[in-house]
Amino acid sequence: MANVERFKVTPTVTAGAYSANDVVGGRMQFAGLRQGTLQSITVCDNAAQAVDYVIVLFESQPTNIADNATFDIADADLAKIVYQDTLTSASSRQAFTDNSYHFIYNLDVPLQGLSSDIWGFLTTTGTPTYAATSDITVVLQ
Repeated sequence: MANVERFKVTPTVTAGAYSANDVVGGRMQFAGLRQGTLQSITVCDNAAQAVDYVIVLFESQPTNIADNATFDIADADLAKIVYQDTLTSASSRQAFTDNSYHFIYNLDVPLQGLSSDIWGFLTTTGTPTYAATSDITVVLQ
């Protein structure tokens, strides 16, 4: 059995409100993730926001989009996308008393021959409000 590695990023989010289609936490770097097979994605949400998230992963560093700004990928970055998916509040969210997590399991996305770390953006199609700047953690496995 192959080794399973987890790559975590806790982006600094705005302690406050977001609009639909905003970037949550700005550009993320998954340092050390350059090859393997992407098996799952988890978004840990300490504020328990029942919103949909979209994650977009890139094979190299994309142009930055600031936290809480409208998600608008630069044209030059479109060809760098290696994966994108939606984590919905209805089908891929587990809510607990005061926190929740969104998940996508059973992925089989090859990440081979990359010369850079995987980079990404998390966006929301909802309007979440976070209480703390560390309310979100994204985990790639």
